Amino acid sequence: MENISKNIAPRPCSDSYAEMTELVMPNDTNMIFNLMGGKLMQWMDVVAAISAQRHSNRLVATASVDNVSF
Repeated sequence: MENISKNIAPRPCSDSYAEMTELVMPNDTNMIFNLMGGKLMQWMDVVAAISAQRHSNRLVATASVDNVSF
């Protein structure tokens, strides 16, 4: 199998920059009006996927997350 990475030009990380803004609605919060961690993780996953797709020019998926502390 041919090594396809030889045909791919390196890209600077700045080409993959993504920024997202979300409005926290009451349905996104707990009983003391703090944003729920699961909702934050969902938003992080979306913007990370956008950045990864821009960088790799391929379909991407989140396979795992090592650690998140709230």
